Amino acid sequence: MKRLSRNALVLVMSFTFAILAGCSRSEKTSPAPAVEEAKQPTGLVLAADMIGRQVAVPEKPRRVITDRILPFPSTYFVAVRSDMSEVVAMHPASKSAAVNSMLNIMAPDIAKASTGIFNGDNPNIEEILNLNPDLVFAYADLEGALVPYETAGITALGIRAASAAGGDSIETLKGWFAVLAFTGGDKSRMDAIIEEGNAAKKMIADTLAAAGSSNPSAVFIFSTTGNNLEIAGGNFFSEYWLKSSAADDPAARAFQGRKVVNMEQLYEWNPDIIYITNFTPLQPEDMYQNTALSQDWSSLKAVQNKRVHKVPLGIYRWFPPSGDTPLMLKWLAQKNHPDLFTYSIEEEIKDYYRKHYAYELTDDEVHFILNPAAAAAAGYSTGR
Repeated sequence: MKRLSRNALVLVMSFTFAILAGCSRSEKTSPAPAVEEAKQPTGLVLAADMIGRQVAVPEKPRRVITDRILPFPSTYFVAVRSDMSEVVAMHPASKSAAVNSMLNIMAPDIAKASTGIFNGDNPNIEEILNLNPDLVFAYADLEGALVPYETAGITALGIRAASAAGGDSIETLKGWFAVLAFTGGDKSRMDAIIEEGNAAKKMIADTLAAAGSSNPSAVFIFSTTGNNLEIAGGNFFSEYWLKSSAADDPAARAFQGRKVVNMEQLYEWNPDIIYITNFTPLQPEDMYQNTALSQDWSSLKAVQNKRVHKVPLGIYRWFPPSGDTPLMLKWLAQKNHPDLFTYSIEEEIKDYYRKHYAYELTDDEVHFILNPAAAAAAGYSTGR
């Protein structure tokens, strides 16, 4: 499908303004259905993005691109359950997660997507135009991020991530699903995932309140560049995860967002638990063997007690919001409080995939989710 022409966009937006400026939607003034149907060109719908725009988009897009909103290919899959053949390009860090995840097994066409759509931090508009997309899902946490698309006449929806809900993963995912409502995807499935996430959070809170146990301290290593450690702090997904699963988060008290810290700071915090995301190839064994980043890890409690954990990767990396968000809450609660949460996380994962994705996981696939490859971090430094 070709991109919307300027005339088509003017037509659609004119209709939109007419709707907004006209009568209210009370029983007395509601327009007749026949008039409503005539107000939008066939095949186009108005979608609300996350930066307050109403955008005319194809109801069934055929050539989709996702840029720096890295989890969005998996979010799109959960919403529409397509074979993903229409996703023609994505960020390299989305692709590395996709091909090392269950998404690649459940929708293998995802591996065909191009990744040459960035020049450093900037979208490669010439390459994007060559791919002839009819819709781009664009990262909108940064001011002006959509300007290159608007200037080129490319239809794009702005998607916010960490800024959408102060790092609240469930609310952020809910916002992403709301943007995708125009696709006519299975709303009951999306609602069920949000409901299960809220139920998991309540179950964890109720269990911990009844037990009255103390909380371990924990930090998230978000990424690594050279020998530099980037730690996740406050007002970010890490703070939400640790608060919701009852762990003390010294990094959240020290700074907001993400920050490069030295080993001396890590020694000072000396956390009980260290979590490693899939935005770095670093693995727990690198710390246990004291070979990581040319640093000495041997004195840290988390290393001495073998409580360094690589965050799982299922439908997508579990650190950002994803269709697997309720599982991340249960996994973290068990790692933080193994004596209180004694369920089998393997069975929890199998039940979840059966219920929400209609997919029967094998034991090997569950192991694959819980033990992600270092290669899943490839491409993250591009376009950061």
